Amino acid sequence: MPAPTPVRQHATPEEAVQAYFRASDTGSSQTLRSAFHPSALMLHVDQGALRAVTQLEWWQRLDASTSPAQPATERHLKVLDREGPLALVEAVSRWPSHTFDDLMLVVETPEGWRIVGKAFERIGAGGQLATVPDADADIRAVLAGKIEAHAAYSPALLHQTHTPGCPYYRVHVKGVPFDWVSLSEAAAGYADHQSRGETDRESPWRVLAVEVRGNIAAAKLDVLFEGVRYIDHLLLVREHGAWRIAAATWGDPKAGRP
Repeated sequence: MPAPTPVRQHATPEEAVQAYFRASDTGSSQTLRSAFHPSALMLHVDQGALRAVTQLEWWQRLDASTSPAQPATERHLKVLDREGPLALVEAVSRWPSHTFDDLMLVVETPEGWRIVGKAFERIGAGGQLATVPDADADIRAVLAGKIEAHAAYSPALLHQTHTPGCPYYRVHVKGVPFDWVSLSEAAAGYADHQSRGETDRESPWRVLAVEVRGNIAAAKLDVLFEGVRYIDHLLLVREHGAWRIAAATWGDPKAGRP
């Protein structure tokens, strides 16, 4: 039998983030599932260590709660960057006791716009985001390592510049609307190129933006590869004083457009 036609939800990245807000305010795991891709991780840094919560863990927390949901007193979202089917969004949610500052990767899938990565900072009442000395320069050094990892097809540099669980979501790459691979799968592809003695030092990369929010950050890069311009949106975290890439989306911003 033919596969059922996907039901599209959330016509814009803003709609996906608003669904996340409603899920939080109502404690609804069903609404949360409409906002996030099931593979997405929720990332934060706790006492210097990276913590990752899966969607299943998050759903179970909501479903197991016996206390009424506490809606936020204030919420704001800002699209930091959008090109075609890829977007980078910041969302700020406030309660009397604390504030969450989220950086999120949002992409257009066959089912509509979905959040595929979220990193957050928790700020206590009356507090502010921590200032991290040299964050911009340190992050740009990590991005330079990522670029060199591609140029040399180096699995070792991927390991050095990324967290082990970093997923790479691909949007409109070589005719595929949406899929994703683990870092190890990406490294296996690099290793194949490297074993054949191949490199790619001809493709020009640019770091277009870096956004720092305490111990989390986001970046935008682009590259002209085999005649196609691709963009990368990245989430980074600062674990035990070192920045690394923890989630990534990339793709052709013009593919699939009218």
